[in-house]
Order: sequence, then C-alpha cells, then structure tokens
Amino acid sequence: MKIYSRKVRIKLFAFLAVCIGSCTSDFDEINTDPTLVTEDIIKPSMLLTSVLKYSVYSTYNLSIIAEYSGYYSNGASGSIFQSANWNDPYNAFYRNYIINTSEIIRLTAKDPRLINQTSMARILKVWLYSQLTDLYGDVPYFEAAQKVDQVINQPKYDTQKAIYTDMLKELKEASAALNEDPQLPSFGAADILMQGNVVKWRRFANSLRLRLAMRIRYADENLAKQHIQEVINAPLIDDNSFNVFLKTLNGSDTRNRNPQWNDPINNYPQSVSFTVTETLKMLKDPRIRIFIQPAPDSISGYRGRPIAALPDEKGYGSENSASQGQFFREAVYPIMVMNAAEVFLLRAEAALFKFSTENAQTMFTNGIASSLLQYQVNEAEKKSYLSSEQTKLAGTDEQKLEQIILQKFLANYYQIYEGYAEFRRTGYPKIWTGSDKGSTGGEIPRRLTYPLDEYTKNESNIKKAASALSKGDTYMSRIWWDAKPGLPFHHPRQGKFPPEMY
Repeated sequence: MKIYSRKVRIKLFAFLAVCIGSCTSDFDEINTDPTLVTEDIIKPSMLLTSVLKYSVYSTYNLSIIAEYSGYYSNGASGSIFQSANWNDPYNAFYRNYIINTSEIIRLTAKDPRLINQTSMARILKVWLYSQLTDLYGDVPYFEAAQKVDQVINQPKYDTQKAIYTDMLKELKEASAALNEDPQLPSFGAADILMQGNVVKWRRFANSLRLRLAMRIRYADENLAKQHIQEVINAPLIDDNSFNVFLKTLNGSDTRNRNPQWNDPINNYPQSVSFTVTETLKMLKDPRIRIFIQPAPDSISGYRGRPIAALPDEKGYGSENSASQGQFFREAVYPIMVMNAAEVFLLRAEAALFKFSTENAQTMFTNGIASSLLQYQVNEAEKKSYLSSEQTKLAGTDEQKLEQIILQKFLANYYQIYEGYAEFRRTGYPKIWTGSDKGSTGGEIPRRLTYPLDEYTKNESNIKKAASALSKGDTYMSRIWWDAKPGLPFHHPRQGKFPPEMY
C-alpha cells in the first residue's frame, strides 16, 4: 500500500508507528496507523478543490507583482526594484499547487473512465506552470513533482523553451482527450472553477493554448504559428458565458471572501495605479467609472498613483488619489482566470500579423465589446464607444499592436500575472516610473529572482540555471520568450514629474 509522505506535500498529516523487530505475517496491518492518508482513500476531487481555491485566489492580490503589472501602486512599498524579503510565490507553486495537481493526474490516470478528470488536471497543471515559468524563466519541470517513491530531491532546471513546447503539447492532447459522454465521471461540484463542465474545460484548454502560443511569437515564430493555426478554429472562449472565473463566497470565514474585500480590514491601501487611470482617460473609456473610485477630496478625480516614486515625487495620499472601484472589492466577486475579451484580442493580434486569416478589426471590436458587456457598461455608452476612433485600429502594425495590448490590459484588469507577462512581452502599456532606481536603474524587472533556499537545497542545478541567464539570477535578465527587440519602451514623460498627460 502506498503511503503519502511529506515529500508530496499533500495537506493532510499523519504519523506512522513502526515496531522494529516484529516479524509477523500480518505486519502491515498491525503496524500501519489507520488514520494515515493512503492512495486508496485519497480523493482527487478534494485535492482539486484545494488547488483551485488557493491558486486562483493568489492571482488577485496586492503583491509587488501587482505593481510590476501596472495595475496597482502602494506608497508604502518602499523600493520595489531591488531584491527584498517578500512573499515569493516560487515555493507555493510547487508545494501547494503543482505537486497536488500532479497527484490528481497520477490517481485518475489508472482508470480510463476518469479520462475527463485526468485531462482537466493536465490543463490545470499547464495553467499553473505557465505562471511559474513566466515569472522566473527556467524552472524544474520534467523531474519535478514525481510520485513519492520516485521523488527527485534535486530536480534539474528545464529550459523555458522545452517547458513551453511540452505545455502546448499537453493542452493539445488534453483538449482532444476530453469526452462529452455524460456517463463518464467528472469532478462536479468539487470543481469550483467550472463545475466539471467538459465543454468549458475544452474551450479553456484551447484558449490557453492560443495565449501561450502568442506569448512565444517573438522567440519562436514557427512554433507559435503552428499552434495558433491549429487552434484558431477550435472551440474557444468566444462568449462571456464561457468565461473562466472563481466566484468568492460571503460567509463568516473571511478566507473565502474576495481577498480585496479583506484588505481594508488589514489596512492595505487600495490605490489604483497611474497607468490604469492614464490608459482609461487617454481612451475616453466608459469603464473608468467601474474600474476607479475618484479621490475623496472631490478635486483630484481619477488621479492614479505612479510606482517607484521618491518621497518628493509622491504627493499621492489617500485623500487625493483614486482607488480601486467598488465592483472589485465586493465580498462576492468573480476572480477571472480567462475571458472572451482576451481571446478575441489574441485573435486580433494573430490576424494582424498574418498568423490567421481572420479580420483584425473585427476581432478587436469583438474583444472590446465583450469586455464592455462583462463589466455591464450601459447600452448607450457601449454603442458610443464602439463607434469612436479609439476602437478603430490605425497606423503602423506596431501602433495597432499597442492598441490591442492596451485593450487587453483593461480587459484583463487585475489579472496581475498576465498583465506583468504581457508588459514584458510587448512593451505595453508604457509605464511611467519614479526616480527610485533600485538595482534595476529604474526599469521594471524582467523576471523574479530564484528564492535563496534553492541555493542551499538544489545548489548545483540552480547555479547552472542562473549561469544560463544573460545577466545571471537578477531582475534584469530576460527570459526566453522575452525576445522582442527594443524593449523596454519608455513613457513619453519618463524622467519628468508630474507624469500626467491627460
């Protein structure tokens, strides 16, 4: 009988009492604690619920990544462009999410009737790993999260290119393996993301594949094009009814409520960033009333707070700075994982650069319209905005790309990992930063640095991974897919204070 140990980090703990020297025919029965968590009693559904809850909640927070993404600014953050002791997500991904998702795959793969559960877990694992590798670059992948009796304590770091190649393959295979036969078991209510809905999981897999293929187009255009062309006509998230989100709860346990509902309780400021307010004002966007709550002083209006400002540049207090809209701070809130607006905008980029035969303007319009509908913009404002020049692609291909990414920045509002990745991939939005240069010369980091304990636990492999980075294990080393020439782009008023243009 297989016993789950601390090495697999399943969040259930037990103890095994072994009587040394006893030699009997029923040794296993006598010397196995009946309260142990074993392979024959563990429920994959229980693991799935836990992974989904904590991993999705972690994407909606006020961390330093929220500042790098351009969505948030905290005047009390200190110098954000240098290594510091903060809540690094690296270990949480492995210890809490990836190891348990891998175990779901192992437990369900034994029974062909559980093909949908296996496929869903494979898709979830790709979503998790995509966030992890996007933050750090090369990470342990093929040798990580093995079964307990095959665990590799010092797994090698795989290249991001190899990881992306395999993730795209996994999504393709898992999507194809999903079976809509209602007689096949699914996760049902334990799947708090999509309630075991096979159709939604397939659309999510295909849409995630489109996202990841687009992510690598500057690094490996052929691989990107191959997957984009294969998936562009597959079932995608093309309507808000297929949006993937986790709805928080309003109960006595605050841990199940919207994390940003809890923040005022913990005295966390909820200032909206200068980048968000500037983008909405520049585009004359009707979502501004939903996304932003004006400054309390009744004078400053939609005045966002810039990041990395020195004390003499600040002057953005709680009274004269805008804050996040109430919509995003309700106790019950849908934390978005992927929506139709993003998928249409991915398709707009694909069409713009001839990776598909779709019409870029049509996809662009559909993306904006889907977001306006998602945020319940009234019909009159929606019609007016969609007929305005702000929603018409114009100029060079690069200028059109900037338009697409700015709309994606808004459509993906507060998906901090995605915003940070797209900023690094494309250079947009152009984020004004203050004079607190940190260790990056005032540039937003291109990646996160590996946690210090990896250098004691996996020294040889992490040193090899660090040496492969262009500038070593630093904030300014560019990861594999971060290959667009000319980055970073700077804000037109960079170096000038105040930054306001609109």
